[in-house]
Amino acid sequence: MAFTLGRRLVLSLLLVLVVLVLSFSLLFLAVWTTSSAVVVVAVAAPRVRITVVYYTALHPVKWRDLVAVQLQTLVKCGLAAAADSVEVLFSSLVDDDAGRKQLAEAAQLAKLLLGDVATLRVATHPGNHYEYPGIRRAFDLAAEGELRGESEDEQRRHLVLYHHGKGMFSTKGDQTKGGALLTVTPVVVEGWRGIVQRFANDSAMNKAGYITSPAGFHWYNFWWARASYLRLLEPPQVHDEDRFYYERWLGYLYNATTGQVHDAGAADSLSLCPGNRGRVLNYASANHKINKHCYICCSVWKRGLLQFGKSCGGTPRGRRFGS
Repeated sequence: MAFTLGRRLVLSLLLVLVVLVLSFSLLFLAVWTTSSAVVVVAVAAPRVRITVVYYTALHPVKWRDLVAVQLQTLVKCGLAAAADSVEVLFSSLVDDDAGRKQLAEAAQLAKLLLGDVATLRVATHPGNHYEYPGIRRAFDLAAEGELRGESEDEQRRHLVLYHHGKGMFSTKGDQTKGGALLTVTPVVVEGWRGIVQRFANDSAMNKAGYITSPAGFHWYNFWWARASYLRLLEPPQVHDEDRFYYERWLGYLYNATTGQVHDAGAADSLSLCPGNRGRVLNYASANHKINKHCYICCSVWKRGLLQFGKSCGGTPRGRRFGS
């Protein structure tokens, strides 16, 4: 009997010892695993801020369809909801009662189409100064950021899309079927996700548009640019005698000390034309060909910036290069 009790006691002590050894082993393993584990912290990518600027002067009669299509495009492609703000600006051809009534109707239409999906700001400008109100607003956005104390990095991550009522006056018939509008909008506006990603991936890129000029602006005047770049440009001037100034403006770097303007150049620009395959157009190359859908305007600009008259036959409306 005594032998049996002693045997049980020994077995019990062995069992307790085994439990203690296992417990200490598990505790040691837990401590070692915790101290050796690699702690992964998810760091969010720096946030990109997007501001959309849409401007158009209003045709005295036919303007509603074009404005509606362009604003609805912002909604359908998701850009209106994704943007931090959408700035819509209208101007009338004349500053009178009829012009002001027209502006009020346009502002109401913008609020109806965008008010529920976007952080919207609508401004109206009686009288015609071509694209000055829209270009001025794009420039002021960058200046306002600087006044708020935004860092250089924050301004680099602030992207501004500028586009306008292309074809409002030049398109015969249905304005919404204008060739330039149908060609440029899907690439520069509806393709916004890919464009924003390109900016995020390429720190050297300051602006993007359908076709980059050697001087650094974009034909059609549908473009994206960093706010940090826009604040380096010439403060926009009113040029009622030269409406093409507002297209060239994107390439006018400004020296505040001397008051002089010089070409920005195309090195930091991306041409989004499908035939370009994401390259900056190189006009210096005699062998360079542009896809037939990439339309080049031919003109001799003031200030002697560009002289394409001879190279494209002097055709006033321009021509298509390549095939």
